[in-house]
Amino acid sequence: MKQHQQKQKAGVWLDNTKAVIITHTLEDEKGSYSISSKITANEGHSGGSEHSLNNARKTDLLKYFKSLSSHLLAYEELLVFGPGMSQEQFGNHLEGNVQFKGKKITINSTEQLTDPQKVAKVRDFFEVHQS
Repeated sequence: MKQHQQKQKAGVWLDNTKAVIITHTLEDEKGSYSISSKITANEGHSGGSEHSLNNARKTDLLKYFKSLSSHLLAYEELLVFGPGMSQEQFGNHLEGNVQFKGKKITINSTEQLTDPQKVAKVRDFFEVHQS
C-alpha cells in the first residue's frame, strides 16, 4: 500500500438541469470510481416579464451551483465536464469562490453521456493525469 496520502479527486458532469458527481473510493489498493451524488436544478418559473424570468433563472442557476459546489469542498482535484456552456459557467463560479482557491480544476466539453460513460471518463482522466 502506498504511504503517501492520495489527493481526493472528483468529476462532475453537468448541464443546466442536473449534475452527476463521480468520486474515487478506496475499496482496494487501486480504488475505483463511482457515482456518489445526483443533483437537479430547480426550474419552475412561468409567467411574468422576460426580465423577471431572466432574473429568476439566474437566481436558480446560482442556487444550483452553490448546492453543487457544497458537495465538492472535500476534493483537491476536480474534472468539470458536460455539454453546452454549463461546465464553463460552473468553472467560473468555482474560480470566484475562495473555498476553491488552490484546488486544481479542469474544464472539458462533452456531449450527453450515459452514467457508465461519465464514470469511465473521470477514471480515465485521473489515471492519465496522476499527480
